[in-house]
Amino acid sequence: MTAGPKNLSPEQAVERLIADIARPTRLLVAISGGSDSCGLLVALSKTNFPGSGLSLFAATIDHGLRPGSADEARAVAALCGRLGIPHFIRRWEGEKPRTGISAAAREARYRLLLEVADEVDATAIVTGHTLDDQAETIAMRAARGEGDENSGLAGMAHAVLLDRRRWLLRPFLETRRSDIRDFLTGEGQGWIDDPSNLDPHYERVRVRERLAQEDRFDAAAQAMAAARRTALSDEAARLVREYVTIRQGVLAHLAPAGLKGDEASRRHALSFLAAVLGGRAHALGSDSMDRVMAFLDGGQPGRITAGRVIFDRRRDGLYLVRENRGILPLHLPAGNTAIWDGRYRITNTGPHEIIVGPTAPDRDEALALFPGVPPAIAMRAVAAMPFIETNAPLLAEDRENKGVAERSIVRPVLAPFDRFLPQFELRFGIELAVLLGCDGFPGLPVKDSWRKR
Repeated sequence: MTAGPKNLSPEQAVERLIADIARPTRLLVAISGGSDSCGLLVALSKTNFPGSGLSLFAATIDHGLRPGSADEARAVAALCGRLGIPHFIRRWEGEKPRTGISAAAREARYRLLLEVADEVDATAIVTGHTLDDQAETIAMRAARGEGDENSGLAGMAHAVLLDRRRWLLRPFLETRRSDIRDFLTGEGQGWIDDPSNLDPHYERVRVRERLAQEDRFDAAAQAMAAARRTALSDEAARLVREYVTIRQGVLAHLAPAGLKGDEASRRHALSFLAAVLGGRAHALGSDSMDRVMAFLDGGQPGRITAGRVIFDRRRDGLYLVRENRGILPLHLPAGNTAIWDGRYRITNTGPHEIIVGPTAPDRDEALALFPGVPPAIAMRAVAAMPFIETNAPLLAEDRENKGVAERSIVRPVLAPFDRFLPQFELRFGIELAVLLGCDGFPGLPVKDSWRKR
């Protein structure tokens, strides 16, 4: 494997993390017992001395998918005990899905890590993802096509915000697994080999075997792809800041000047803007965006639908709004919180179940809420707004739905970035959050120079 100019030893990677992170800091190390996470914990422990401004914690997620996983978690606890690091074990309980087990396990792992991070008030979660993992990730994404424009070629970001709550940092992304194992051997420390890492049933294992035979990874190309993705996202952020408005959280308008200029940044901005308005967790795919861009490049008024969003081009610019089909009602018991239509987080603070659905369109109300907007578009926008009612008999103060909505907390959801916000997209995500009226993101806990690497 050709690692390029940024092949760091475990000690160097940890030194860089400590130099870049604001202190005092509290780091939660995700440790499975494998060589990568053990190497990260041991390397960090060597910097954890009185007056360092560093507090370390560790967490092991027992997925319960293999015999002996509980014993492995206890072995990690013993290692943490020897290092004087507080350790937590969390087990993935409940029935496991028959398909998509890897994705489900990953979701459970992040959810449980976040619970521990909240408990210890961690500045960040740190994981042992390595240069080898980065090479495998890029190879898998490259296989899905799109050539040099494939944003997946940027690989994993050094920092990712999880659930808008805690940053996850990956300090070993420029460190080879073989160097980590040499470091652990030198420290007299062993590790646990997960047999699933040899199971060819998994795509990553097959890719790993192929990469081992080819013995190549172009780190310089990955760095260029990461810089290209960051620059593209930052330009999309500028476009959104200068030319986009969002009304009532449901209707976006792109001024005519925003339809000109760099095509790549327009494509990037619109793909994520549509995901936000459509309540989708991922930006529109390349096929959908090809259709949208071809429509826009035609320069003629008209409409096209993609990703549950209507793109309506008029002489005064482009309007984007959630299409009115497929907006399902949500029954929300008292005291519960849930996501409606992928676009709003609703909390029922009242004593009775509520039902959240689309607002019945009324022309006069639509024109009042969206002044200056073409009536047909205003009507669509009203129908995309949430309407809250209750199943319970209405009290006097609840007549005409008064009081019902007041006992509910309604927050907009930034669907593509609420779960995972990679550092590449940070500035763009901030601009979208401002436009939508979302709460701000926690600040990046490391120096912003990471964006320039």
